[in-house]
Amino acid sequence: MNGRPPQLSPRRIAAGLLLPLAAYLVIRAVIGSATGALAITEAGPAAWLVFVAITRRRVDPLAVLSTLTVAIALAAYALSGGDPLALKLRRGAVTGTVGAAWLASVALRRPILLLVAEHAAKINPEVAARLADPARRRAVKILTAIIGLTFTIDGLTQVVLALTVPTGSFVADSTAVRILVLGTGAVITYFFLRHLKGRDRLHFPDGH
Repeated sequence: MNGRPPQLSPRRIAAGLLLPLAAYLVIRAVIGSATGALAITEAGPAAWLVFVAITRRRVDPLAVLSTLTVAIALAAYALSGGDPLALKLRRGAVTGTVGAAWLASVALRRPILLLVAEHAAKINPEVAARLADPARRRAVKILTAIIGLTFTIDGLTQVVLALTVPTGSFVADSTAVRILVLGTGAVITYFFLRHLKGRDRLHFPDGH
């Protein structure tokens, strides 16, 4: 068993990327409006996240950020008389913000992944012993930077597409670029972790 959270499994990531595209294409075909389909496609997942948070009585920071950006985008969409730009920009707002936060944590010498590991070390002596190795701490810092850079690039490319690509083709184009960016980041992360494991520099607990 690996330590990867269920929400980050390849199936869930693929579903998160492809299902919105499929929904958009179906809705656009039904209502005949690319902008309207985009608005519905953006609002649907946010409503679902709110429902899940209420039923599970648990607040997910990423879900809160995603829902907040959707609310702002929909408000701007309504106030602008139906201009889809805010809806399109929202796609890069979430990943761009997350990526910038992770890179900032590295710049401030408090990498987010290291903070998480240090928290785990408080209740797991084995993790604490591994974190005592400076090489492992550097590896966690680099991994944080890789993930932060990946999300930052995704956010920036989504913003560029929002400003340059017509609404009718934006969802398909932005999804394709997102798959390319996140896929590249995932491959780099995989080989980095594999390299570390081979050198016995870093080890993640199995989580059980």
